[in-house]
Amino acid sequence: MNFSSLKQNFSPFCQWILFLVLLPVLELFVLHLLFGIFFTLLSMGISGLIGLLLAYPKGKFYWAELNQQLDRGEIPTLPVLHSIVILLAVFLMILPGVLTSLIGLFLLFPLTRAFVVSYLLLQFEAQRLHAKKNKTSSPPEVIDV
Repeated sequence: MNFSSLKQNFSPFCQWILFLVLLPVLELFVLHLLFGIFFTLLSMGISGLIGLLLAYPKGKFYWAELNQQLDRGEIPTLPVLHSIVILLAVFLMILPGVLTSLIGLFLLFPLTRAFVVSYLLLQFEAQRLHAKKNKTSSPPEVIDV
């Protein structure tokens, strides 16, 4: 059994869940072997605390912006996406491990977060256009009674 056949058996959601479970376990094992349990637990706590402290003001800002756009009757696409990326960043920083903390920190910086949000917007738009194209190209389904 090779990696490509294993990848085909799991949905993308299951692949992400498996990645988010196995990566911290591997990182914890390596950190424990290199530095011991005390440093491993200390680094987990400090990383999570830094993630929460960095994300709290940003979360408050995007929450206020979301409410303002809703009050004006607009669809708050950007504040929602920024909030989701910030939540993901905090989640990654709470997970044990150096790599997950670095990815979380990467997502908290405004420039890199804007890049990720614009990528997500492009992906959503491409998916919407693809669904629209498939919807209009297929003949209507007729059900005789």
